[in-house]
Amino acid sequence: MEPILFEKVEKDLSKLTKNQIGKLLTLTQKEIRSTKKGELLSRLLAKVNGNNLLIKRIYQQFPDEFGAHPSTVEMDLNITKTERLRWTEQKKLKVIRYSSFNKWGSTHLYPVYDAYQLKTLSQVKIEKWRAQHKRRVEQNRKKAARKAIETRKQNQILQRAFYENEWKSMLKQWYILDGKLGSTLQLAYWTTWISRWAKEYQLKARNARTKKGQYEEKKRLFYEMKNDSLQRLILSPFSSTSFYQPTYPDKITYLQFCPHHYDMWCIEREFDYISKWDFYKSEQSEINECPECTVEIEKDYYSLFYIVIQSELLKEFRFSFHTPYSIGQPFLPPVTSLPQVSHQEREGLFRFGRTLIEDEKIIFTEKEVLKNFKKAMQKFELYFS
Repeated sequence: MEPILFEKVEKDLSKLTKNQIGKLLTLTQKEIRSTKKGELLSRLLAKVNGNNLLIKRIYQQFPDEFGAHPSTVEMDLNITKTERLRWTEQKKLKVIRYSSFNKWGSTHLYPVYDAYQLKTLSQVKIEKWRAQHKRRVEQNRKKAARKAIETRKQNQILQRAFYENEWKSMLKQWYILDGKLGSTLQLAYWTTWISRWAKEYQLKARNARTKKGQYEEKKRLFYEMKNDSLQRLILSPFSSTSFYQPTYPDKITYLQFCPHHYDMWCIEREFDYISKWDFYKSEQSEINECPECTVEIEKDYYSLFYIVIQSELLKEFRFSFHTPYSIGQPFLPPVTSLPQVSHQEREGLFRFGRTLIEDEKIIFTEKEVLKNFKKAMQKFELYFS
């Protein structure tokens, strides 16, 4: 550490109490009481001037009195907050204790730093730390680049193995029995992955802080492709459609009570909390008949069409899709003509209604899924034009 500059010490020593300064000067209590603090401080400054060993001993004796706040550290050392946090974690900057403060009802901790280390820390040392970090970052980037190349090679091997072996084997198994069956299963297979990419972008759009609009557009395009495919798949003799209607299938999009029913709701809330939606359900018949209440309902909002693709010849291959009533209603049969089903997801690879897992993204990349989906649509058109 470089010798400490005297002007850096003067401000810190003024933080000491009159009694603490007097003890450093080895004065009696009578002498301390009879002398002003300013005079005692001047005598102490004269005593420590040029005596770095004494200065170090004083800082070690009163670490809490001289402790430095994080903002002081950043300003005095001319470093960024990121650098301070990094070097604190690496224990390059010595923390003597943690203090706390309250903000918005929460307690937060912050470090208090060793003032003596800060006073003796040179810019040469700081530049050395910066250079070390820069080298470490460059090494990590090179390591990450090498790892990325190796990972890409491994992924390409997995992709080739799937498309040249497993996928070709499935296609042969499907088409050798029947061309229409093969084209149906081929399209259903890639529609499954289209659906999962749609859900992938739906999740990304929901959680996005940036690129939200881009993710929303991707989600819309993938769901559009899925719905285009379902309109074709229902033409196949290997498809079956059913309908799921929950206990409460409708969605209330707007609800406004008249003064009378509003007062009734308020009276009930005095005894036990009840939401306006629950109150409506309890008084549904009366409110629906009330000419002054306004209720707007989207029928079958939570209902779903359920489409299954399967053949008795290949029972191990079963694909299932669901689509909301409002989307499927224009092109699917009337719900009165369809069997009712309970809505339960199946476990396994072809379980519908989920997003992609990380391992699947290696083989079923967005590019590969789109390419194979397009081929499957063209093949289906050949058999069902």
